[in-house]
Amino acid sequence: MRRWDPALPLRAASQLVPAFRAVWEGARLPPGEGPADAIIVLGATVLPGGVASGSLRARAEAGAALFLAGAAPRIVTTGAHHLNPPGEAVVARAILLGKGVPEAAILVEDKSRNTQGNLLNTRGILPKEVVRVWIVTEPFHMARALSIARAVGFEPLAWPVDSPAWRRPASRLRHLVRDGVSYAFHRAGS
Repeated sequence: MRRWDPALPLRAASQLVPAFRAVWEGARLPPGEGPADAIIVLGATVLPGGVASGSLRARAEAGAALFLAGAAPRIVTTGAHHLNPPGEAVVARAILLGKGVPEAAILVEDKSRNTQGNLLNTRGILPKEVVRVWIVTEPFHMARALSIARAVGFEPLAWPVDSPAWRRPASRLRHLVRDGVSYAFHRAGS
């Protein structure tokens, strides 16, 4: 783990305007086009009782639909256990199986606790020749996710998901602001 850099908040503050602009533009991206080597379903909250949050369910269902449409030959679920077991990747995997995705096509990355970890660990479990990937997440999260995916060596395609968090205006605004701040810190720390 990296040591805390006391100058990071100041650098992040200087990145707020470009980060918010990137998040806003990323939220308006249309779905990518063409085939890919893999689909990556980014993790989201698991509720008590191991129930997928609306975001996790929407992401997993969108990933399953993308896979079943023939967009890629494999699909990766991501995310560790946080507050409520089991982990995000495990819950998403169960949704994929329930939608008809073959077990042999699913890889599980269940060690990461954030988007950077999701993508870095996924890069480690996929063969090196897997480069072109679909990133499945909500629009407010897309810019940061695509940036991190590029940084770890992927050529990402956006697959924006319409989730309850995206449909509710107050929730959408809260997530856009949160992701803007997160992206500013990501840019400042890179």
